[in-house]
Amino acid sequence: MTGTTTATATEIKISFSGDEARKAACALALQGGEGRSRSIHFWDSPRKGGDGISLPFLDRGVIFRLRLEDGDHGSERETNMTVKLRPCPRLPHDWRKNRKDDDGAWDFTIEEDRIGPAFTPVVSASLQADRKVEAKRVESALGAGRGALGPLLTKPHRNLLEDAAGLKQGDLADLRALGPVYTVKWKQDWDALPRPVVIEEWITKDLRFLEVSMRTSTADAAEAGKLLEQALRQQGVAPPRCGETKTRAVLTVLARDLAL
Repeated sequence: MTGTTTATATEIKISFSGDEARKAACALALQGGEGRSRSIHFWDSPRKGGDGISLPFLDRGVIFRLRLEDGDHGSERETNMTVKLRPCPRLPHDWRKNRKDDDGAWDFTIEEDRIGPAFTPVVSASLQADRKVEAKRVESALGAGRGALGPLLTKPHRNLLEDAAGLKQGDLADLRALGPVYTVKWKQDWDALPRPVVIEEWITKDLRFLEVSMRTSTADAAEAGKLLEQALRQQGVAPPRCGETKTRAVLTVLARDLAL
């Protein structure tokens, strides 16, 4: 049995790409050495058609994302594997609230994403698992072959995919690794804002993307969006006239690199 999914927390996001991202980074005086550096990889089954490249899993609202810490190259690697459903489908009863593993191995959250300038609420659900994985399994999953993601997915990941998205193991056979994306993340306190601001820069050979975000309650989300825009202007940054999720922008660029 499924029901409507609601969220109590919201992430407000304002995004910049290309030259706008470069200008925003300069205005905010971001220093790479002060941030947290990681590489990010995604999986999808890109296809080339008359209208360009399609991303079937992303279009279905399913995102596979792996974060790896820079400099982690031992026999085992610390991995942060996330399966995200955005927009969130109608969830079965057991998945309608935030859940956490007793040992802290995984965390399931439901929240809104609101991307400026429209700040239209979109509910997303994500299951994030932190664990050590044999380095050779990680490298295999990041290789050119299809269907190698399996060893990085935990049982809760698979349960969520099957229960909420109707996806079983065989449905993932055509997934291909996309990446890496090189990222730096900063967390700052701005006097004009009641909560910390997170700034994340994503770079590939063809794209530079900068996102400024702040978490708040859904009740305060509308006001928080206005406050974040005002705070950016005070920092000398003009909010963009349009916005898009960094995930779609980056996956589209990465898919082109596969020479489909």
